[in-house]
Amino acid sequence: MSADDPDLVARRGERLGALLRATDPPVPAMAYPAERIAYAVHRRSVVRWRAAAAIAVLAAAAIGVPPVRAWIVKTAGVLWSTAAGHRSAPVVAPPAAAAPNSVTFTPAPGTFQLRVARPQAGGSLTVETVADTTAAAVVTGGTGTGLVVLPDGLRIDEAAGAAPNVVVRVPATIAHIVVTVGSAAPTILTPSRPGQRWAVDLRPPR
Repeated sequence: MSADDPDLVARRGERLGALLRATDPPVPAMAYPAERIAYAVHRRSVVRWRAAAAIAVLAAAAIGVPPVRAWIVKTAGVLWSTAAGHRSAPVVAPPAAAAPNSVTFTPAPGTFQLRVARPQAGGSLTVETVADTTAAAVVTGGTGTGLVVLPDGLRIDEAAGAAPNVVVRVPATIAHIVVTVGSAAPTILTPSRPGQRWAVDLRPPR
């Protein structure tokens, strides 16, 4: 029988094919069928559109506030990276502004003593009269500035160079407000009605 015999060649081809099929490793089933892959692609597309809409809303809400705008830009980058399937560093929200230091109390009738621990090259002290029976003081700026309520009034304790901005509101029924800054001579204010306002000079005497 010749090696070129067609029948012989066909039989040998069939045996070789069977042998190859027997030795081939089985093909594992796909963990994600075609339907799930198509759904995942569609869902990612929807997420991207939603992220784009959220970015637009956030940007429109805070376009005029520079610190917030910077945070919005960073957040938008993270939202888009997440929608696109990329990892990004977490966004830290901007720190909230520190709450002002304040006190509210009922002063004794008669004379109100307002003492400032030391003069300041900067900052401000404003005294106002109000139609109320309680006094109040609010400090903004001037890190470490304390407000101490005394039996006869209020003391403002501030560090040298703190330059706080202090507003003190006193009932208009108080007879006199005596303001003393450091060791300087006191300034006497005489309330007569609600709504009066005085700006006290905190600078050291020249």
